[in-house]
Amino acid sequence: MPANVLPGSMPLPEQLEIRNIEIWIEQQVWGHRLIADQTPWFLLLEALGVMASRASDRNHDRIFPGKPVDGKHEDFSYSMATRSALRMLLFKDRYIDEIADSQAVSDSSMWTRWFDLVPGGEEKFGYLRDRFTRFSSFRNAVALLRGAEIESERKRRPNSRHLAPRGPDMLAADFGEQANGGVNKDRRFFARGGELLYLMLNRSNLKDALEEAVRDRLLTPGSRWNALARILQPDSPQPVATFENGYLPLGYHRVYDVLAEDWLALLSLRGLPDDNLPEPLMRISGLAIINYMTLRSAEILGVPPTEFPVDMVSLDTLSVQKISKDCFRRHRDQSRLAISKIVDDFSKSPEFAEASGQANPFRAVKELVSSRFNYELDDTPLAKIPAELKEQAISNHDQHLGRVVGFYAEQIGFAVARRGNGRWYAASDGLIEALVLANVKHPMEFETFLETLWTRYRMVVGSEVGCREFQTVNYAHLKANQRLLEDRLRVLGLLKRLSDDCAFVTNPFVE
Repeated sequence: MPANVLPGSMPLPEQLEIRNIEIWIEQQVWGHRLIADQTPWFLLLEALGVMASRASDRNHDRIFPGKPVDGKHEDFSYSMATRSALRMLLFKDRYIDEIADSQAVSDSSMWTRWFDLVPGGEEKFGYLRDRFTRFSSFRNAVALLRGAEIESERKRRPNSRHLAPRGPDMLAADFGEQANGGVNKDRRFFARGGELLYLMLNRSNLKDALEEAVRDRLLTPGSRWNALARILQPDSPQPVATFENGYLPLGYHRVYDVLAEDWLALLSLRGLPDDNLPEPLMRISGLAIINYMTLRSAEILGVPPTEFPVDMVSLDTLSVQKISKDCFRRHRDQSRLAISKIVDDFSKSPEFAEASGQANPFRAVKELVSSRFNYELDDTPLAKIPAELKEQAISNHDQHLGRVVGFYAEQIGFAVARRGNGRWYAASDGLIEALVLANVKHPMEFETFLETLWTRYRMVVGSEVGCREFQTVNYAHLKANQRLLEDRLRVLGLLKRLSDDCAFVTNPFVE
């Protein structure tokens, strides 16, 4: 087994370069890499970029070929278009509106004026005049597509601004731009989390069913939005940025199948308009990452996984809020404890003992630490090496991966934060709807729906599961929490009560 992976994990991809990673510990647990700078939306976009690249590459006959049969890690490159012309129009141009609102006497003069001002001029953008009979129509098309930007409130560089994924011509690489205009693959916002999401789906037992569903619902060019994006781009081949896939340690995990089942359920909803499909996919994918991270922490520690008590946020549910806060803190602390345990296990290992007994123990331990964790020791005394490893690893963890669970929970609508009151698990209307769409294929009794949330995601909402898992929780508060969820489902049009004792959760998009 390679020295830099945990027992039972897959070896690193041959193309993966880790020399510039200061310390390689958390990556052995959760993979390379998940960080809070990559939002759940960007997680989805990066994953779709991998899928679109494989779907269009003649060297690959499948999007999801499954993990290699020889026990090696998936090892491939993929490319994404930079969309430089489209990004110039949408995110850099400052002249289109000004010229369209001017008192120019003709469309011809408007086009001429714009070509004089826009970088590249008519030589680069002349194709647009052939596609739009009126400059005002061109202006309206640009304005419409600008409205499809996701997370437009965030002030990002133009090459890190993206459109909602409604077709392959709307997917773009994320990169920095060098002084000479070249691509700097800095991985700032597409930080490999989407690659890990793709790898989870690729290793799931539903990869064959997903193959057709992803091609049919996410990568077909026929949507009106995709047609609009395509008409604003030149026909000539576009520059691309090429990337190598990341590292996902475990060949299989139950989360992979839950994620794939949710994706397949959403993609199979023919009644759900394509325009409405990306948002629940984003929420469900972010939830899978949260589940994966918290489960891996518990597995490393050898403890039962901590639940997700979901508060409906009311004065009548304060007891639920309290246990939710406790579980939120436990999830945060367990990832740190998992890192500490890996270091503790290392310091008690036969390899560490053998190195410590060498004629030059510091040199032997230094080489072992470098091989195992990619970390270069200075002149640390032997007895203090474990503490230094923990301090360095946890410091890095707290800045990046350690923030993912809380950040993702807020981004997908799975947590609330109150000044002076902390953060805890709750559910937005958007997340509630995504859970219904992914889990309800026919009218489902409300109690069965609650049990499904527990079985698939470890979510605790109502009295039956709550009293079973938390002996000290206030029963009345759990009942109130359950009633509030039922009320919200009814307001959202996702629940019908046929009698006092019979309420059914319904999915309006099931045909």
